[in-house]
Amino acid sequence: FSPLFFLGTHFIRPEFVNVLLASPDRVAMLRKTLGNGTRVLSRAAVNPLQQTARGLAVPAINRKTKNMFAEMKGMFDFSAPAKIPPMTEPMTGVNLPAEPVYSKTPPATEITTLANGVRVASENTPGSSVTVGVYIDAGSVNEDASNQGVSHLLERMAFKATLNRSHLRFTREVEAIGANLMATATREQMSYTADCIKTHLPAVVELLADTVINPKLQEHEMTEEMGKMGGQLQAIMKNPGALVLEVLHTAAFRGGLANQFVWSGAPLSQQAARDFVATNITGPRVVIAASGCDHKDLLAIAEPLFSTLPKIAAPEVPTTYGGGDMREFSMGSDVHVALGFEMKGGWKNLKNATTISVLSTLMGGGGSFSAGGPGKGMYSRLYTRVLNRCTYMKSCSTFQSGYNDTGIFGIVACADGSKGEEMVAVVIAELQAVAAKGSISDIELKRAKNATISSVLMNLESKAIVTEDIGRQILTYGVRKAPSEFIADVQKVTAADLQACAAELLKSPLSMASIGDISKVPAYDLVANRLK
Repeated sequence: FSPLFFLGTHFIRPEFVNVLLASPDRVAMLRKTLGNGTRVLSRAAVNPLQQTARGLAVPAINRKTKNMFAEMKGMFDFSAPAKIPPMTEPMTGVNLPAEPVYSKTPPATEITTLANGVRVASENTPGSSVTVGVYIDAGSVNEDASNQGVSHLLERMAFKATLNRSHLRFTREVEAIGANLMATATREQMSYTADCIKTHLPAVVELLADTVINPKLQEHEMTEEMGKMGGQLQAIMKNPGALVLEVLHTAAFRGGLANQFVWSGAPLSQQAARDFVATNITGPRVVIAASGCDHKDLLAIAEPLFSTLPKIAAPEVPTTYGGGDMREFSMGSDVHVALGFEMKGGWKNLKNATTISVLSTLMGGGGSFSAGGPGKGMYSRLYTRVLNRCTYMKSCSTFQSGYNDTGIFGIVACADGSKGEEMVAVVIAELQAVAAKGSISDIELKRAKNATISSVLMNLESKAIVTEDIGRQILTYGVRKAPSEFIADVQKVTAADLQACAAELLKSPLSMASIGDISKVPAYDLVANRLK
């Protein structure tokens, strides 16, 4: 049969089809049904070979189909030379659209302050999508014993029922425009963000304004979310690796930053949540940031929606770093230990914060079973000098928790409980080694600086990260510093700067947290004295 047999009747009109029949007495009926243009053959009219295809439709070759067969011959004859030009050559007769022309200079960040103190900032990065976020200068630092965990609850209550919409209607409107929503809360800041196509910018800004300013905070929704938060709390309590840094904050700070971020389990009332919103979501504490839209368009949409916020400045939240020790025994054979030191000035001390960022990259670390390469910390000190040599250590890495006016930097490690003392001794030795003069090579320095810069630049390829960078920088500094400024600051860091920074960190009071089998973890005073 012809190769077109396998294509069936999808490529050939009915009048060109020979129908093979199993019963000659149906010939007349089919001729009447299909029309005279179709040649109907009875069983007697087909040869023995064709009888094997009884009941199938076989294309017939006549003068009307010869051209089509000739055109499609190459489709099945693989020995025939290809008539299509190779992919390295442009196809003839195809008109390609002109390539888009992008500006060689990075887009500037434009900032406008409304009458009530709300700041609207945007960067018109190219593309068809836009990311918009509402960033609020409030978090668990603003809580007290009566409303502990309320910022965590508000994170989970985002995009639910408002004074203007039910939860169902809110969800349906988001689905209709294909937006992607996200809410996060930290110790000092909260954010509500959305991604969508540019044409839906007015709708998505209005949805964000509604959920931020007008949350209904219904009792049944709060009860449901607190139940989920209870499950999350139980999961964290069973994960010492995540809990140890939370405990470290309580040991290190006095004041707002010592507040436990994760909900403790105490019931939260509807009134407590509403009071937190009314007190902390005010004009000067709100930044509306966007990436991928014209600033005038964003301003025209946001100004009438957020102009109702009161002009009340943020209250002072006293927080001091004091150091301390907290230990908690838990079942299991492992022990998790974190040693932390004060990051003086926090993010507002830009030079120190930049130096600590490079120091954190240089020391690096991770898990003993981590996969990766040179770009994933495998050449950092805690990998080459600790994890590759001390096989009993399951993880060892630096951490950096920066805040507006202070912060904490250190190392968190995990090992079998029987090796607790040896593990702490190794961590102390690494901290003292990096603080010693002349201990940092030029290769280490260059690698750490390049890794720090590349990490920032790769993150800023995402509009969501650009929007977050704009919002959080304006909340902290009042302006948005360009990536080029950060790169220049990193390039200025020297080995002497890293050594001096590490030495200064070790002079601050030690903060220490231990969870797990703590029987072999040395006493706080012994560790503090060894670091002097």
